[in-house]
Amino acid sequence: MEKTYVAFDPRSKLCTILFASFLLMFPLPFKAEILFVTLLYGLFILNGSLKKGTIFYGIFWLLVLGDYLLFPYIDNSFAAFFDFLFVGNRRMLPTIMAAAFAMNRTKISEWIAALKKCHVPFGLIIPLTVLFRFFPTLFQDFRSIRNAMKYRGIALSTIDLFLHPFQTMEYIIVPILMSAENTSLDLSSAALVRGLGNPKLHTSVYEIRLKVQDYLLIGILILSGIVGRLI
Repeated sequence: MEKTYVAFDPRSKLCTILFASFLLMFPLPFKAEILFVTLLYGLFILNGSLKKGTIFYGIFWLLVLGDYLLFPYIDNSFAAFFDFLFVGNRRMLPTIMAAAFAMNRTKISEWIAALKKCHVPFGLIIPLTVLFRFFPTLFQDFRSIRNAMKYRGIALSTIDLFLHPFQTMEYIIVPILMSAENTSLDLSSAALVRGLGNPKLHTSVYEIRLKVQDYLLIGILILSGIVGRLI
């Protein structure tokens, strides 16, 4: 039996990323930050990714706990350094959560259709399309290289990669760099062959339409920004 989940339009997910980015540049009070992270956790649950959301939410509270424990010893340079890491990572976490939520259960083709509906120039859509498809291909190449290395008894664990940096560069980084150029060229050609550069109106098999949950999400984000400034 398939799990049911609430599907969000890519445009409302994009609004979530923009709000999280503004939160990174213009920090809200700590209470408002907790509310926003809790909201993101709820969005993960609604979107059918309870495990992923729980991991992010747990990391957030671990960072909060680390800051709480180290802040009384802020005069110590060692404690101040780690407290800075806890606070900095906590500030960045909502943006990472928003990006993970946006990419969750959203196909690249849906993103392309949504960007076209937003009248984004084709000169920007094509590079973004190549970028979106480039990293999954890159990760797949990395997994293939690691499997080949393990099959030959080279760097069987992740620790071995750090213990032998020159070997890592030879067997992983160099092949990745060599394949990256060919991959980017292939993806660019595929994007043009599919007609993404055609300025005429395109059709899509995906229904891109703001629904009730999307309007609610956008309204909650606007309300959160207003309330956050008033707290």
